[in-house]
Amino acid sequence: MELRPPETPPRAWVLNLDAEHELEALRSYAPTDRLREIVARESRRLVGPLVAPHDVVVTEEDLLAGGASAERARGLEGLAWSPTPRALALLSRAGAHAPAAPPVAVLRAVNARPFAAAVRAPLARASFAKHVALDLGSVLARLAEPAPLGWLVRRTFGAAGRGRRRIAAGRPSPAEVAWIEASLRLGPLVLEPWVEVLREHTRSGWVGADGTVAISAPCFQLVNEHGAWTGTERAELDLVVRDDDARLEEACAAAGAALAAAGYFGPFGIDAYNHRALDGSGVVLNPLSEINARFTMDWATAMAADPRSGEARERIVRLAGAGEIQADAPRQRVAIRAASEPPRG
Repeated sequence: MELRPPETPPRAWVLNLDAEHELEALRSYAPTDRLREIVARESRRLVGPLVAPHDVVVTEEDLLAGGASAERARGLEGLAWSPTPRALALLSRAGAHAPAAPPVAVLRAVNARPFAAAVRAPLARASFAKHVALDLGSVLARLAEPAPLGWLVRRTFGAAGRGRRRIAAGRPSPAEVAWIEASLRLGPLVLEPWVEVLREHTRSGWVGADGTVAISAPCFQLVNEHGAWTGTERAELDLVVRDDDARLEEACAAAGAALAAAGYFGPFGIDAYNHRALDGSGVVLNPLSEINARFTMDWATAMAADPRSGEARERIVRLAGAGEIQADAPRQRVAIRAASEPPRG
């Protein structure tokens, strides 16, 4: 991954990798000490790929201590992993120029898992269906249905493998029911059959304030057994089946258009994967597992120069109705383009 040139003006960053926790919180939010440790550790992995060495990382701890970042950030352009109210407030306290950002209600809506489930529904094809449940009875009824490998139950918000639980088909245990009830107090649950994942994909993008959407070439995502990110690799053209490549681009474009329609602008990424078909008929593509309306661990690698060609591939799309994508219309552009750094302005 090529870094931004040294002559590029430095920026002030808030790497609030706990953004989903803030969006999930129904009242005021303060991270636990354990979560602060996780965020600090994972943030270090972003220096180089996303955050240039001469950028300034603003933290609450440094501001309270009057540390060096508090002074160095003053007057700089600010960016956040996710522009939540807490992240924007930290940038302002540091004297950086906080970026324009969607309202927090929009951030909550588009990062909620039911939003991704709705965007995915018309794209699923041979893959499985996702089910949104609002109450305990609906969850128990779904879990009672056959699922050879069990069910994956996801909370409304979650990232890095958090906020999910695998539950066997049938009657859940008392501990599982307690987890379900606690999760429902935080929002709807999304249920899907557990499947054998064979290869993880990711695509990234940027939604402009004018609704323009730039999307990346495909990448492979590496995760651990809990679903937490461990690495990203650019996908060479001959390693992605042509139909999968087209469907991944379609899913990323659909996600970008839906985000724009909801009032979101800024970085985003989608996750997808190949899995064994539930009926044993072969390998199929789940074209959209998650939508992350923020920067992602994959974003800098995915949005770097297209490894397949030195030229951008462009396609014109139009936003119609509730996020429907129609080709060859003049209003919205989706471009696979080189973008080794976040757009300015």
